[in-house]
This record gives sequence, structure tokens and C-alpha cells, in this order.
Amino acid sequence: MAIRNPRLPLLPGYGTNPLLGKKNFGVRPVFASIDKVNMLVDKAEGVNKVPSMYSRKQAPDLPTWIMYDKNILRFQGFFQQSLHEMRSASHILRKVDIFFFLEDGTIKVIEPKTENSGLSQGTLISRQRIRLPFSYDMYYDVLDLNIGREVTFYGKTFKIVNCDNFTRVFLNRLGINVPDPIPWPDAIERSPAGGKPPKQRPFKQFLDYDRQVLRFYGYWDDRDSEFGILHNMEIHYFLADDTIEIKEVMPANSGMEAGPMFLKRMRLPRKIPSHVEMTGGPKQASYGPADLSIGAILNVFGRNVVLTDCDPFTKEYYRVTYGFDTFTPLTIPNKDSSECVSTNVSERKLPPWNGYGSYDDSAENCRTVEPKAPHRDFMKFIHKDRVGFDSHILRFAARLITDNPEDERRYFIVKYFLCDDTIGIFELGERNSGFKGGKFFRRDKMYLPDVEFFVPNEPPAYTDKDMWVGNELVINKHRFRLISADEYALRYLELHSDEYPMANIALIMDKIRRFLASQENGYKNFVAKYMEAVLPNNKELMSVRCFKQALKEIMCEKMTQHEFLTLVRHFRGDPGKEKSPRREMIRSLVFTELTRGLWDDRARLREGLVHADELGTGAVAPERLRQLLRAHRLTINTDLMDCMLQVLEKDENCNIYYEDLLKFLDFQTRPVFNLTEDDYQKVVRHAPPLKDTECKLWAENENLIQEGYVNWNAFLCQLNLEHLVKEQS
Repeated sequence: MAIRNPRLPLLPGYGTNPLLGKKNFGVRPVFASIDKVNMLVDKAEGVNKVPSMYSRKQAPDLPTWIMYDKNILRFQGFFQQSLHEMRSASHILRKVDIFFFLEDGTIKVIEPKTENSGLSQGTLISRQRIRLPFSYDMYYDVLDLNIGREVTFYGKTFKIVNCDNFTRVFLNRLGINVPDPIPWPDAIERSPAGGKPPKQRPFKQFLDYDRQVLRFYGYWDDRDSEFGILHNMEIHYFLADDTIEIKEVMPANSGMEAGPMFLKRMRLPRKIPSHVEMTGGPKQASYGPADLSIGAILNVFGRNVVLTDCDPFTKEYYRVTYGFDTFTPLTIPNKDSSECVSTNVSERKLPPWNGYGSYDDSAENCRTVEPKAPHRDFMKFIHKDRVGFDSHILRFAARLITDNPEDERRYFIVKYFLCDDTIGIFELGERNSGFKGGKFFRRDKMYLPDVEFFVPNEPPAYTDKDMWVGNELVINKHRFRLISADEYALRYLELHSDEYPMANIALIMDKIRRFLASQENGYKNFVAKYMEAVLPNNKELMSVRCFKQALKEIMCEKMTQHEFLTLVRHFRGDPGKEKSPRREMIRSLVFTELTRGLWDDRARLREGLVHADELGTGAVAPERLRQLLRAHRLTINTDLMDCMLQVLEKDENCNIYYEDLLKFLDFQTRPVFNLTEDDYQKVVRHAPPLKDTECKLWAENENLIQEGYVNWNAFLCQLNLEHLVKEQS
């Protein structure tokens, strides 16, 4: 290697570069055979001293960088750092992890990070080979590291106190004895010199308990004072500096505005300090974690705060620190309890109703100077308002109960609106009857008879539980008897039979069953008497008239007309007979309109209906069916189409069977009905299907229970009283 001439200046062109003209800069590759595999050896042997400790031919044949790849020895230790700027302590203890890499003999030192420590922690010494002190060619090796030894890395002395299990096993296999772990210096118990109490280390407490807060729930009862109330409190105890803060929890819509904090964060003294203590006397003892528990009472400058409960973190802290296992919360006193309230506040009463407006309007005028609209039951309105064809309106036919023969022939429609519990009454006037018809009573709440109206609270009114066939309603001194109901009302009551016992077939059958079981030979005589009343050609059917007579004899007046109507509908033995003549009347009107429009395309209509029935249930929704009828250009108006859809057969979900529609539109079975223009006006124009129906149709529905047949065998089978016959025999 050429040496630079010091007499020449260090300028370009005056020096000689020893690398000029050199072409080969690489390291000569050395190949070795390892397990009969030729491998490139790019690291020289003898980097560390581990293989040299074995006897000849007992050391591993593999190189160390393969044999000890990813094998790391881990030691735990500490070093002391001097503090020149603090009077409270001369040094601070810092814990580290020392890693020794067996692959190449490098060492790495890491200090675990501690939150809010104020120190620069992490990697203190990056991975590298470290020379022994006062040596230039010797480095720290595995034999220099062990528990109890002190090592010096770049002027810092580290005391090794522990190691992991892998390190202990590895050193033991090398024949190196590993001592037991040494406790950390801060865990060594020392007796106080000269009986002095141990010094408080607030910085250590801050590092150990920072962000750890005990939370309790409690109350302060201030009801003994004038206008005092029960205050709900939340108590926070900070373990980092033994301070307490208390905030008041205000309930929603209480009308009160709480301050930012009931007690700001501070050390809470056990008793109120005197003037001397506040101006420089000895410090008063403050509340600590041992003073806080469920049921404890804190003296917050003269206010007694009772602790009633705590959060899960607080329970776990006391379970680990103090060994508590029972955390039974205390009950908070009732705010309305008269035991703790010194002043009794009387309940606010409204003046009697004066007859102007409704009860709700009058109450709002009395509560506030600026009256507001009364609040209606919005949830009930949402669920019981009209939804498509589901009107949620119960329609009943009614007659007046009076001694005047002219009023006895008058027909009324009583509508009960489920959305707001109101009732509207309409009269169906007949020609030359002397009564015009129309609205009889406007829609409003109808109150029960013989109640006092001019009272502060609203009197009881009729509800949907009072709407059943056979019941009598007294409305504005008019007595109405409900004689029948439309199909929607009957079906609605039956679908909600758990709310309406008059339409609950299980309760009705149980009533009949209990009555027959209580009579001696009652069921036996009942079956024997009406055994011959069945039809000769069909032993299962019995006429409705005979069935009603049989129930009337055994039940007398204990069964209402609506219950009997429910039985007839449930045990109907001839489904075809229950169709009203109105169906044939409407059918005749439909065929008249279709004939005028020259419509006869049932085959294409069937194809469209089958295509619309994707699930193959045989039924189509009413709104979808209406669209299909308009698409196939049926020459009927909207009112007549509504009448036709009303009389068609429906399933449980009120979907219409389209096979019944095709039978309805079959020209081969066209009905022979001589309808006049007056009949057309009655059926279609003056009586839409979802509104009022005319008197003739109500009379036909009323006579339905007097016609047809009942399945007598199904009725006896559901009674299930055959065992009584055997016992009585």
C-alpha cells in the first residue's frame, strides 16, 4: 500500500490512490460441504467462543450463523442515572433488557417504555459488538453475561438480575451455573433508619397509578332544607395523587342546570380545617382508598355524601388490594318519599269542565297561559290508521230501541275508528220512509251513559271492547242495538281474538263445555235430543236454525248473539251458502258492463294472473289484481271494480283467489238478474264497498245466520266430552 507524501498539498492530482489499476475488489468465495450439500461460506469461523468449548469432533459441523440463527439470550438488568437537578433524589433506577445474539455475538440494549415517564426510552444501544472495557481487540461474549454480574457498555454499568428460561437452559447445557434471580432494588424491604417513616415518593406513585381512577356512585340528601332535593353524585378518586372530584348527575328534563363541578379535584380533608390549619398549620389527613367503600359517608365540607355503588374497575381494585368480595349496592331513597320531605306539595287539580271544547282542550288552557294543541296517541294512530285496504274501521248495523214503530224500522251504521277510539253514526234512509238519512251523529268520543260530565277528569267512554253484535249502546240518550257486522269487522275481531273474548272460539267452547259438565246427564241428553236433527242425506250437517235452538236451550241467556255468530262462522258446513245475494247482483252489473264493452278475454287474463302469482299460492294482492284488471282493459268503472273485489274470496292475508275471479267472470254461468237503474245506483254509486252499504244488503247479512248448515260432528268433536257419556252410563 502506497503512503501519501506529506509534503504535497492535499489537492486533486497531488496524491496517489492505491486503488488505481485494481480490478478485483471481491472476496474470494469459499465453498464448504455441509450435509453433502455445497454451500457458500461468506462468514469466517471463530467469531464467537461457543464452539471452542466442546471437545474435538464434538463441536457442531455447521457454521454458527446457521446453527444459532434466531437464537437470542435475554437478560434483565438495570442501571442508575444521576439526577443533578432534583433535591428529592440523587439518582433514578432504569430497567433494561439485554439481548445477546448467538449468531454473531452482537448485543442490543432496550429500555421498556413507560407512559408519562418523562424519559427518552426505547433502544439505548443498537445491535453491535461491544468491546470489553480497557480493551481494543476483545469483545463481550456469552461467558461474560450471567445473573449477578455487572457489565459496562460505553461507560454505563448494568447490573443483571434475571434471565428467561431459554437463556437459563442454554447456559446450563454449556456447563455454566445460573444463579437464582435477584430482586429489584425497589422491591427490597428496608427497615426505616432510626424509626423514621418511609419517605413518600409522589413521582413513583404517579408512574404506577397514572390514569387509574376509582369511580363511586352516591347521593346527597338535601330535602331537609327549604326547596331541597335529592342530588345524585358521581365520585372520582385519582390514585395517582390521592385527589377527589365530585360532579352532580342531573336527570333528563329536570328543569335544573347543574354547575360545572360539585367539588373540583383536590385532596378532601376528613374534617373541615380550622383557620389556623388553613393559614400554615400542620396538614390535615385526607381521604384515602381505604376510606371509600359502599355505604361509606364522605364529609364534603359539611355535606354528607353517601356512596351506594361503584364500577367494575373499582370492584376489581378493592378485590385485589384489600381482599373485598362483597359489593352489594345500596338503594337510593325515593325522591317522592314523604319521610324525608318537610313540606307536602299537594297534587295539582284541574277545574271542572265547563262544556266548551273537549276535555283535552280545556285541560291545556288551564295548564299554560299559551295553550297548545292536545297530544294524541301517536303510536296508536300509526298502527291503527288506514293501511291500503286495511281500514281499521269496525262497521256494525244497528237499530233504535224505542216504542215508536216508525223508529224501529230505521237502519243505522255505527263506525268505530280504532286509530283514535271515536264513533260515527250514519242513517241509511229508505225511499218514502220520511227520514232523509245521512250523518246522524258526527264522529267523536261517545261516553258511557249516566256519567257526570262537568268534572275535572274525562269520564269513561266506549271502547272497541264494547263493539260486538247484540250489544246495546246508549249514545246521547238514543239506545242502539248492534244487529250485525260487515265481513271486515267480524274477521278483524276473530284475528285478534286474544283481545276480544266474544270472537274467541276457544273461550266460547270452554264456556259450553263447563256448563254441560256441571249438569247431570247434560251432555248425554243434549246429544241424544238433537241426534235426529241432522240432515238425512248427510249426518254431519245441521241447519243453523236448529243449531241455534239447541244452544239456546242449554245456555239460555248466557251466550250472546256475537258468540253464536262466531260459532256459526267457525263450524260452517256449507261454504257456498254463506255467499250473499249481493255477489250475484254485483256480478250481473259486471256482465252488463262487459257486454256493452264487448270484452271476452278470460284466457289472456288467466295467463296474466298465473304469471303474477310467482309463488304459486293461487292468490294475488288486491292492489296487484287491480293493476292487472286495468291492464287487460276491463270495461267497468272504479266503483264497480271495488264492489267486485270486495265480494271475491280471500285468504288469511286478504289476498284474492284469482280462480274465484275467473269463475266470477265466466259467461257460461251468467246470472239472470233484472236490475233497474235504481238498483245500480244503490249498489254502486250510493254505497261504495269501503263506506256505507244500503239497507237491503244489511238485511241480507242479518239473515245469513238464519240460513245454511253447521258441521255438527266437528262441533261435538271439539267439545271433547265423550268421557262424560261413559261415566254417566
